Amino acid sequence: MLKVCKNFLVLGLALVILLTGCGLISVTFLLDEDIDTTGVPADLFIYNVDVTDEEDWEDHKDDIQQVNWVSFEFYLTNPGGADISFDGYIDDIDNALCTTIPCAEGATRVLKDITIPAGGSTHISMGNSFAYQENVDILKNLAESGAFHFYGVSDGGAFVLDSGRVVVAIVAGI
Repeated sequence: MLKVCKNFLVLGLALVILLTGCGLISVTFLLDEDIDTTGVPADLFIYNVDVTDEEDWEDHKDDIQQVNWVSFEFYLTNPGGADISFDGYIDDIDNALCTTIPCAEGATRVLKDITIPAGGSTHISMGNSFAYQENVDILKNLAESGAFHFYGVSDGGAFVLDSGRVVVAIVAGI
């Protein structure tokens, strides 16, 4: 009986080693990047999302199999007297940083039609940010690189990004 248990133990360990070595076992981990905000009203917000210095990224960057999803969370305030619409754009971190709205609008739009009421605030949670997303495959591809430019643009009124974050769910083989 003891010999049978030892055989099962050895077989089980060999199976785990085999599956792990073949990349058949994978893990999903979340990279959570807080967005630094200025609190200054503007019609263009610029931020470089970069998760490459996070420990999970450094440990698994060579084993990434896919990005499952990318989510955003924002608290936005409109100090003006008319409703405004907020859109989010991204481009490759290797591209020149845009500092004007026409340049930012030439990037890939990934968030669309978020309304910020006049004199009010809007909270976009991680869960409901998916309802505003488009060009998700491009977003996932840039997130897989670990870094990208993010541009928040309004349709003509100033807004304040009170706080925000980007969360990337990455699957990596182990």
